[in-house]
Amino acid sequence: QDSALELWLLPPSSPPLASAAPLLPAAMGNIDSCIPGEDSSPVTLERLEWAVRQMDSNEVLACLQAGVDVNTPIDRQGHTIMDVFQVEHQQMLKQCQAGRGRSKDATKILMDMEEAAGDVLQILRSFGARQAGREACLRRST
Repeated sequence: QDSALELWLLPPSSPPLASAAPLLPAAMGNIDSCIPGEDSSPVTLERLEWAVRQMDSNEVLACLQAGVDVNTPIDRQGHTIMDVFQVEHQQMLKQCQAGRGRSKDATKILMDMEEAAGDVLQILRSFGARQAGREACLRRST
């Protein structure tokens, strides 16, 4: 039977051993905080911005539920997460327009992208996200 130390030394890509489940909790205690692959990075405005750029609705929701303020400026000019969403959505549309290939495939890609963007937009709006005002766009960094 494998010891807890031997299991810990396995590379992260190794499949879990059948004997690991009953052995680890008793041997390690707070194993949940040590499981490879679990994301334990802090929830920050930067993480929310990344999630919006990826159109990852699950991560956007997790960040906002963890207390990240959706309207906090992300730069000196005062841009908000909604501004990031708008730019990323425009880029997605440009990529779809420039794509080559079969019409059926291009349509499916467009629909998938729009669905992801719609999910993210719905979450942002439910948390009161606002686009920066015109004065934020005109403000220069100092």
